[in-house]
Amino acid sequence: MVAIITLLFLINAAFAVHEGEILFKNHCIKCHAQDSKKPLKYLRQKFQNNPEGVIQLAKRCPWGQGLSDMEVKLIAEWLSGSK
Repeated sequence: MVAIITLLFLINAAFAVHEGEILFKNHCIKCHAQDSKKPLKYLRQKFQNNPEGVIQLAKRCPWGQGLSDMEVKLIAEWLSGSK
């Protein structure tokens, strides 16, 4: 029984998507697509291990200003790789 539960947990974890990624794709990708001046790849490099930097960026961003503090935090954690 424990093996089945462990297996189910591992399968779920393998397919889990971070909430921050979903929020980024729904709100931020409009301006940070691959062909933009500051695409996702650029942002991930610039803000690696710097979630506070992402939070400050979101406060200046037109789309970020419409997000809640929790949504911005989730995006910041995912984008910076801090969680």
